[in-house]
Amino acid sequence: MTTQLGTPRIQPQAQLLLDYISQSGLKNGDRLASERELAKILGISRPSLREAIQVLQVQGRVLVKHGIGIFAVYDETFSKHQIEELFQMREILEAPAVEWAAERRNSEQLESIKDAARALNEVISQSPVNFDTIRKLDMEFHLTIAKSARNQFLNQTLGTLQEIMFNSMDTTLKIPGRIDASQHEHGVIVEAIARRDPITARLMIIQHIHNARDAWFKYLRKQND
Repeated sequence: MTTQLGTPRIQPQAQLLLDYISQSGLKNGDRLASERELAKILGISRPSLREAIQVLQVQGRVLVKHGIGIFAVYDETFSKHQIEELFQMREILEAPAVEWAAERRNSEQLESIKDAARALNEVISQSPVNFDTIRKLDMEFHLTIAKSARNQFLNQTLGTLQEIMFNSMDTTLKIPGRIDASQHEHGVIVEAIARRDPITARLMIIQHIHNARDAWFKYLRKQND
């Protein structure tokens, strides 16, 4: 597993599937074996295989056509398109989440949000920086806010999306300057929720997501220059 920025994180099962695709000599657009056959070939359960397929689909390395099959993809543009869609879904889900959190949170939930922010900031201040821990605490911070929105379906959906992003791409916080900017943005969001200011909270989470997205694609462009 690599943690180099710009290279998506790969779970062991997903790496097995990726290695199989490469070693099998499958070309762009070639169809893979059935789920049953793939699970047997790789020596993993079908639920684990489906999780691996989901990870590689998000990364643009396989294409799933329901009712037809799974196809190999060697198209970097497709992968970037998938990441763009993930950021779009974050905005769709997190904008109302922070707005509702500002309106609906109680004092206990506010303290949980502040505790999550403090835990993240504490790890950020350490040297050397442990980015694996930061990734987990950053996700926990956003999910704590979502819980305060008091909408179980939004909470479940956002939790799934955060898990997909966690397993499919590295953290944008490794990008120079991004970690300080993110800390500031988190602080504004927490303050807005504390003041019960849903408009500021919504605007800042949208800016936060846009800034993370722009930093990610700026880095990828530099890698390709």
